[in-house]
Amino acid sequence: MSFLALISFASALSWLVLRLRGRHAELKVAMRLGMGCGFVFTGVDHFLSAATRYVPMIPDPLQAYALELVYFTGSAELAGGLALLVPTSICLRLRLPYLQRAAGIALAVLLVCVVPANINVAMKGMTVQGLDFGAWYFWIRPLFQPVFVLWALYCVGAWPYDAQRQRENSSYNERSSVGIKR
Repeated sequence: MSFLALISFASALSWLVLRLRGRHAELKVAMRLGMGCGFVFTGVDHFLSAATRYVPMIPDPLQAYALELVYFTGSAELAGGLALLVPTSICLRLRLPYLQRAAGIALAVLLVCVVPANINVAMKGMTVQGLDFGAWYFWIRPLFQPVFVLWALYCVGAWPYDAQRQRENSSYNERSSVGIKR
């Protein structure tokens, strides 16, 4: 739920900044920027607090690879969050593929993959350094994973399926592969 508070705050702030700059603030854009900020924050935190916060969350059968898994998920969160933050115009200018949709889908898959760690904490009755909310928090936390998965998919237009957005992405990818025509 702390992640929900983080991405909600970052989304609201993004929406406000876009409005103050005189741009039409689309909800999906603000949600994408908020989720990007949230994942950049948590991705960096995986490296800063690996041993104290994240390694203890890893289920026993995976403990031999706990630190590597924490660094892998932290890297994935950081890369995905940064990809959500890169404006489409910059990707087009640099002739990069449309990163946001792929990043949103990949982050949704990652969110599903980390559910066992969240359940492990609740089952063991553990607390996690920096998340001292009590045992109830760790029992409720896995129930919020579907919200995060749907948020990641919604903010990049992957859910519900958006045929118009898919055509725009295909058009974008064609333009980026042949270069920008002026």
